[in-house]
Amino acid sequence: MLTIQVCVGSSCFLKGSKKVIAEIEDLIAEFQLEDKILLKGCFCHEKCTGGVTVTIGEKLYTGIKPENVVNIFKQEILPAVNEGTKCL
Repeated sequence: MLTIQVCVGSSCFLKGSKKVIAEIEDLIAEFQLEDKILLKGCFCHEKCTGGVTVTIGEKLYTGIKPENVVNIFKQEILPAVNEGTKCL
């Protein structure tokens, strides 16, 4: 199972982490990946400049905004889920 963690600390919250989470939840439902992705909130990674911090598996991404979630999902999350599926 792929774990995605979205920072919900003060800075990221003010920069839109709630909307980022909602976008990811919608995409997980759209692609029917509820059994393959665990979405969690987390606190500060000390990368507060620029935007929301998201960890996808072991990779840390900064500067995530609600308007770029779809691109991140398609470029990073879907391939990671598909890789995990191939390993089973």
